[in-house]
Amino acid sequence: MSNENIQAPNEYKGNQVLINSDRLIFNAKTDSILLFSNEVIGFSTNGSFHFDTSDNETSKFVISSPNIYLGLADKKLPTEPAVLGDKLEDLLYSILLLIQKLTGDIEFKVSYVIPSPGGLTGLNPLNTSALQGTRDLIDRIKNQIKEMKSETTKIA
Repeated sequence: MSNENIQAPNEYKGNQVLINSDRLIFNAKTDSILLFSNEVIGFSTNGSFHFDTSDNETSKFVISSPNIYLGLADKKLPTEPAVLGDKLEDLLYSILLLIQKLTGDIEFKVSYVIPSPGGLTGLNPLNTSALQGTRDLIDRIKNQIKEMKSETTKIA
C-alpha cells in the first residue's frame, strides 16, 4: 500500500483478523456490503482493479470526497485541476465567437481620421465606444475560465 502510515500485517501491534486463501467471495444476496474504517481502506493488486455496475441507466458510481486524485505525477499526488468538459466547450465556443465578432468590429467599426490633408492618420475617438461591447464580452469570458476547473478532482 502506498500510504506510509499503514503498517504491514506482520508489523502491526494490535488486534487484527487475517484471512489468507486462494480466493475470497463476499456476496450480499438482498442488501449491501459495507466497509468502514477509522483511517484508511487500502486495496492492492498485482493485476487489474474493477468496479462494475449494472447496465441500468440508474446505476451510478459515486465518489464523494473534498479531494479526488487520478493518477500519480512522478509518484506524487497530482495538482493539475481536472477540466469540466461542457464548460470548457462552451468557453472555447464563446472565444471563437468573440474572435469572429472582433474581426467584424475591426472591419466595420474601427475608423481613422485625418486631421488635415496630408497630415498623419489617427485613431477615431469614436472607436472606444464602438468596441466597448467587445471589451465587455472579453471580460465575461475571462471570468468564466476559473469556473471550468474542478475544485475537487486533480489529474496527472
